[in-house]
Amino acid sequence: MRTTVDEIKAELRAEFRDWSIITTDAGRWWATRGPKRGDQVQAGASCVDADTAEELRARLIEVCR
Repeated sequence: MRTTVDEIKAELRAEFRDWSIITTDAGRWWATRGPKRGDQVQAGASCVDADTAEELRARLIEVCR
């Protein structure tokens, strides 16, 4: 069974709840996160990009350690 982009994005959003998952028309994958409630500053990256969903997942795992 083939997985759609929307299904992959939903899986990534469920796995990385603080992140927004975005795909571009060119097929690039992005994850962004903003300040938390109460303007708390988050440590680490606030934007990650990759060529594939699998690469994005790996980069997010690395960033979220």
